[in-house]
Amino acid sequence: MTLSPAADPIAALNQVLNEVIDMVQDVKQAHAKVPENQALHAELDKLLSDLKIWVRLLIVQDEQLSVSPLERMPSVAGRTPANLWPGSTTNEEVRSIIGAHLNKLEQHVAAALEAQDDPRSRVTLAEIEQGLLAHQQAVSEN
Repeated sequence: MTLSPAADPIAALNQVLNEVIDMVQDVKQAHAKVPENQALHAELDKLLSDLKIWVRLLIVQDEQLSVSPLERMPSVAGRTPANLWPGSTTNEEVRSIIGAHLNKLEQHVAAALEAQDDPRSRVTLAEIEQGLLAHQQAVSEN
């Protein structure tokens, strides 16, 4: 019997990794498209930096669990990023879309946390969860 991703701790962990990788691409696109707003640009820079850290943390966690994440998901090269803003955009549109992505990622992290029995995975996911909460608040304010 195969466990569903929500019940499989490693699959749940890798679903978070998959979402974080997708979000890196989305935040890069948002940064390039956002109208001049120094506070929002600064927040997107911080978010991108944290996303990259989280990717590394999750990959290290996979390695500690003797799992190759690329066996369970496409590589960055194998992904086609969505064109979130085909034309010009407003700060509010960027906040809205990035906020929605942060909320979706938070849901995946919560599900992965619930599925984990490995203490190191729980610590990694809890760290990501705390960072997400801070970024959700900052994106909505900038």
